[in-house]
Amino acid sequence: MGGVMAYEKNPDELGALWLKSGSKGPYMTGTINGVNVFCTPTKSDNPKAPAWRVMKSKPKERTPEQAAPSDFNDQDIEF
Repeated sequence: MGGVMAYEKNPDELGALWLKSGSKGPYMTGTINGVNVFCTPTKSDNPKAPAWRVMKSKPKERTPEQAAPSDFNDQDIEF
């Protein structure tokens, strides 16, 4: 019987990154050891400088329209 084998994570794997393109150029997003990260290329001509910088992803700020509904309960209103 032919079946699809389940994905087995390599024990040496720390995470995964996806290459994306934005208005400011290429970048990568993903997770490393369960931490959401983004990577940006450096703009240095120094051969000893890293080619990419890895930063922790910060949650996007929400506008009031995107904010989660409050714990409003219509029973709290006096009539």
